[in-house]
Amino acid sequence: MNVEPTEEFQAIDAQGRFDERAWRNICARIAVATSKDCRQFFDQYVKVFSAGVDVQLKSLPSDFHPAALRIAAQWDYAQTPNDIANGIREHNLAVMERIRALGPSVSIDNNQGAHAD
Repeated sequence: MNVEPTEEFQAIDAQGRFDERAWRNICARIAVATSKDCRQFFDQYVKVFSAGVDVQLKSLPSDFHPAALRIAAQWDYAQTPNDIANGIREHNLAVMERIRALGPSVSIDNNQGAHAD
């Protein structure tokens, strides 16, 4: 995936203010490209998406980083390996809850995952 800073969207407007809408578009484009590259591997998605955001952050003044990172977190941005591990854990729990919601026709084996009864 190409993670070079994009010229198509500028996250700083003509008055030098942080443009949240443009930054959301940048994050969305990185997320879509990363999803295509990583398919079903959530941990890989988080790593690649986060690396792409980090490249884009270099084009922003540091004053705007907190707001940019709050927005990037909506697409599972992670700054540290611990963030990645926590994100994977939360993702797995959400998947298990969706499986449980399917009812008794699907059982969960903590070692083997879900399977139809």
